[in-house]
Amino acid sequence: MARDTSRRRWAIHGMATAAYLVVALVIWSGVWFGHPTSTATCGCGDTSLFTWFMAWPAYAFTHAQGLFFTTRLYHPYGINLPANTSVLALSVPLSPVTWLYGPVASLNVAATLAPVASALGARALVRRWTTWEPAAFAAGLVYGFSPFVMESLALEHVDTATLVVPPLLFLCLDELIVGQRGRAWLWGLALGGLATVQFFISSEVLTMCAIGAAIGVVVVVGATAVRDRQALRKRWRHAATGVITAGVTAGALLAYPAWYATAGPRPLPKQVFPDIPYFGNRWTTLFLPPGAHDRGPNAVLESYGYFGSHPLLMGYLGIGMTVALVIGLILFSRELRLWFCAVLLIVLDALSLGAANGPWWLFQHVPILDNVAPERISCIADLFAAAMLGIIMDRAYRSRWTVGGSGRRGSMLNLTASRRPDGMSSRIPGAGPVVAVGLALVAIVPIAWQYDLPLTTRPVAVPTWFTTVGTKLPPSSVVLTYPYPSSGLQAPMTWQAVAGLRFSLVGGGGITPAPPARPTPAQRVDAQAAIDLSTLSYGYGPLPTGTASQLDDLRQALRDWGVTKIVAPSEAGTPASIRARSIPLAVAYFTAALHQAPIKQAGSWVWTVPPGLVVAPIPPAVAVTGCAATAQARTDPGAAAACVIGATFPAIGLAPGAGR
Repeated sequence: MARDTSRRRWAIHGMATAAYLVVALVIWSGVWFGHPTSTATCGCGDTSLFTWFMAWPAYAFTHAQGLFFTTRLYHPYGINLPANTSVLALSVPLSPVTWLYGPVASLNVAATLAPVASALGARALVRRWTTWEPAAFAAGLVYGFSPFVMESLALEHVDTATLVVPPLLFLCLDELIVGQRGRAWLWGLALGGLATVQFFISSEVLTMCAIGAAIGVVVVVGATAVRDRQALRKRWRHAATGVITAGVTAGALLAYPAWYATAGPRPLPKQVFPDIPYFGNRWTTLFLPPGAHDRGPNAVLESYGYFGSHPLLMGYLGIGMTVALVIGLILFSRELRLWFCAVLLIVLDALSLGAANGPWWLFQHVPILDNVAPERISCIADLFAAAMLGIIMDRAYRSRWTVGGSGRRGSMLNLTASRRPDGMSSRIPGAGPVVAVGLALVAIVPIAWQYDLPLTTRPVAVPTWFTTVGTKLPPSSVVLTYPYPSSGLQAPMTWQAVAGLRFSLVGGGGITPAPPARPTPAQRVDAQAAIDLSTLSYGYGPLPTGTASQLDDLRQALRDWGVTKIVAPSEAGTPASIRARSIPLAVAYFTAALHQAPIKQAGSWVWTVPPGLVVAPIPPAVAVTGCAATAQARTDPGAAAACVIGATFPAIGLAPGAGR
């Protein structure tokens, strides 16, 4: 009998997992019914950042390098992985996928499994509080495929889309503080281990879990102190033992990674974005779907790498969900767990409004919390909304729904105000499942109706040079690409990742330290050259014109960065999403700085940078811009190089060594 029960339980787990996976495959059908090794939402924007992070551990393991730091990106300064959204807890286990099929495939696997794992985590939590399997399944569905997760998936932010750990953290806390059936130290070990895993998925989400846990503990302790102080005295030792064990475990496991992120090479700045406390939701977007302007497609979404219609905004709860939760709270008003979840939902959603519209201003200057984007706190609020729905469905299913009667304590619910003459109530057979499913539909359908699925995907465009020549470069090669990789245009990170990180890349996307307060002259020059390259590549500001100072800065920066190749993919066939501002101007700009014309190689303009750049004649800026304009009119970027060389060496017509 026990074996049959165990088989049935595992069969139910398997069916729930399969159902969630089917939904995830529908969402990502553009990937899995196409080419999962070369299809994503985009080979640009933040997708490039996470593609690179998926590629790094596979490279590090095969080249005996540490996981926490590398100069393969942002050469020669490097990047601190724990200080970034490097998702090592996902990229490390998926390294075999990266080795076999490439980083785009491993990112697609992570993005597909993220909502499935999140849903299963929420289902596990709600099953502790319910007995009807469909209730726990619905709660998992609501949480794992919430508007927050869907927007994160659209941008391939697998760090915030993978929310499997938060429900399990609260499950451990529920056992330590409320259930207290197992050994406190074992549950404490589990809690500390889960916190460590979450740190390597997203330290920001871990911080938000800590905020939610602190609020929850205050609510539970306060309510218990009012209702039953004796119970509080009996339970505090068990809870304290588990929490202290968790703190010691997480502290031991995270001491070095946390130190490395904040005090290691290229550490996390004290504040990532100065205005991050104001990244909050609006009350209207919690309940009402976005308007046509917000839904997109729009320039903001496209800069992040998504070219479809905007999914629902992160904090969206919806009128339907709100109505269902309020009805359930009224019907089952004696269910304390419902009230606990409701309090946390309200408080966390209020915090998600940010410092401008909500109470987050209380925390905006608190260290660590000042780097949390308040709008993302809604991912923890969504967990308690899902839990409320699951509990309501379960209680509705188990209730005896009657017509008439006294509506006394227990599950006798008075659906009408009338009574039968004999004082007896008439039970409605089968009403429980109908009411439970009806409330679920009221909550879920309005949200699902707003989704524009499947998510928009497209082939990941990688210039041919990077899949051919780039994969054969010596490992010591340092490549500067045009467009220059920065937070505005990160596509070159995908090109480097698909090429197997064969070369080091100048520039990049991600979190880097704040500029020094007193930079050296060399640091000033390198920073200005990076700004000029960024402006030349992306944005709406005035283009660099190739003045003497700009070209001198670039030459010095090339020496400081150790660049060996400059590669500018031709515009022919290049998707607009990864195209820089002006290939002809870039050709003229680099030619003027190096005093050599590029070669056309595998569809890209390529310059080989000599070990030592010498001072040489510089053409006037008007020649650089004029040559670029002429080449643009001819739709021949190569003409810009010959024009610049002619303007620099009018008597010869070609610089020594040019056109190699």
